[in-house]
Amino acid sequence: MSDSKSKDLKAIYLLHGEEHFLLNRKFQQIEQEALDPEFVEFNKFVFYGIEVDATQMLDQATTYPMMGGRQLIVLKNAHQFKKWDKLLPYIKNPVDFCTLIIHHPEKKIDGRTAFYKGIKALEKKGRAVIYEAKKLYDNKIPDWIQKEVREKGYFISPKTATLLSEYMGNNLEGIVKELDKIALNLDEGQSEITEAHINKYVGISRKFSVFELQKAMAFGKKEKASNIAYYMSQDPKTNPIYMITGALFTFFSRIYKVSGMKRRSEEEVAKVLKLGHSFFAKEYLSAVRFFPREKCEEAISLIYQYDLKSKGIDSPVEKEDRLLRALVAEILDLIR
Repeated sequence: MSDSKSKDLKAIYLLHGEEHFLLNRKFQQIEQEALDPEFVEFNKFVFYGIEVDATQMLDQATTYPMMGGRQLIVLKNAHQFKKWDKLLPYIKNPVDFCTLIIHHPEKKIDGRTAFYKGIKALEKKGRAVIYEAKKLYDNKIPDWIQKEVREKGYFISPKTATLLSEYMGNNLEGIVKELDKIALNLDEGQSEITEAHINKYVGISRKFSVFELQKAMAFGKKEKASNIAYYMSQDPKTNPIYMITGALFTFFSRIYKVSGMKRRSEEEVAKVLKLGHSFFAKEYLSAVRFFPREKCEEAISLIYQYDLKSKGIDSPVEKEDRLLRALVAEILDLIR
């Protein structure tokens, strides 16, 4: 490792937060910068929060590397570590030849603790870095995708980035893998990732479920629901029409029940529908806005009709892929 690179490294890195992908990527970046490959076997020591002896870890941190170079100490799964007070003397005066990475996934660390305040003070002196990997809200994903694509040397429009986020949700790791796959398939000299690329390389390989279809309907996302129905229809073995109609009947029956409720708090809806957690009630509270009582009745009638069609009752048997797309299209037409 060059001297200039070594000087850029901090004594302590506190990496914490809920977004695993961003947290792990930052960890890998620092790890690569901290050690030359030839010293990894000798100068890297990993401890785990649930079992680490703090005294042993600090003894190792303050022991000069036998092979020279810089030493790397990693405290993994630090959200399971309890004895933060044991680290206070070290963070007040860390050694120059060691980099300590504290990898704290699942949640952010409590900023009121003496340990956090100690790291914060060290950061102000330029000897530590605190990195919080925040969970991104769905409406922030398209902007994040555009930034990611720019850093890879390509361009993606806001509309195309939104389409990719509709397919992948907030699965950042999955998004990056799909972007890498698309980049490998771009023609020489081509720098823009288009909607056609998303549909070709992401949409067709994406495995959708009826629950994602229902969620798109519940939030009035007509284009997304239509796309999901199309891709589900391409795999009738996994998505047989009778399973879809059954699930949709249950879904709209629940919406109908919610539409008749006088009190519609998340807690009340979860209790009436026996959802287990009030978080899932948001979907039904949104769905009632797009499918009020009379629209629910129409949707349930359509589901019943298409169920009969799928069985060849009162009409010739039609291909399942066409039936699914037609059913979803008619339900979506109820949204005005």
